[in-house]
Amino acid sequence: MLDVNKVRGGDGLAPISAQVDEILESVFETTRKATEAFFDAYNENPNPKVLATWLETRAWREIDYVFLLNEQIRRYGMRFKRNHITLLAKQSFQEAEHYEDVGRAVESLGGTVPTSVPEPAVPWSNWLWQCMDRHHLTAIAAWYVSETSASGSFEPTFVGAARQGHTEVVKIYKQIEIDEKFHTGLGRQILSTYAETDEDREEILRAMIGMRDIAWKTFTPEVVAATMNAKKRVAMAAAG
Repeated sequence: MLDVNKVRGGDGLAPISAQVDEILESVFETTRKATEAFFDAYNENPNPKVLATWLETRAWREIDYVFLLNEQIRRYGMRFKRNHITLLAKQSFQEAEHYEDVGRAVESLGGTVPTSVPEPAVPWSNWLWQCMDRHHLTAIAAWYVSETSASGSFEPTFVGAARQGHTEVVKIYKQIEIDEKFHTGLGRQILSTYAETDEDREEILRAMIGMRDIAWKTFTPEVVAATMNAKKRVAMAAAG
């Protein structure tokens, strides 16, 4: 199987590399702080259904990536080298595995695995698909930032979940952390290889900045609390 580390990229991002790195560092740090805040609140009142709700949006992100990557290949794949098509397909398979694994964790905590976009994830999902429609590289630029954002959540998740004995959650995210290194490496490689013009680079930065301002928000305790309250209202209305 192809190894992303053995497939060379180009220098297409060189003129904007400082801006790209600043965006990635910013979203990583913002997501890290949001995840720490979530687990600080969770550990004061460790209700498993709260953690399940937090993980539900993580689960959706995994399956939405599957849809997105497959559409990227279908729509734009013939612009890419065969080895990059193979690597994108490999990532898609891993994202499907993550949906299964995170979904299993959600169910073990008393939650429900989403089969449509959870309300907190709507802006994130909409931006990904808008980027898909706009340019052949911008969906990749957006998920590169989103995957980097997720990477910022890992260490606080390991610490916070372990504190409450959620060993299965820790185990799942330890594996996801390994896969994310491949995913972010692939994103950088493809953008570096196929960004050829200033217009390409402008579109890449637009997609990345938009995702930077969205990706971290579903990790916050405030969003989880609002989602839990919305679920309660729906349940009360259904009960009459």
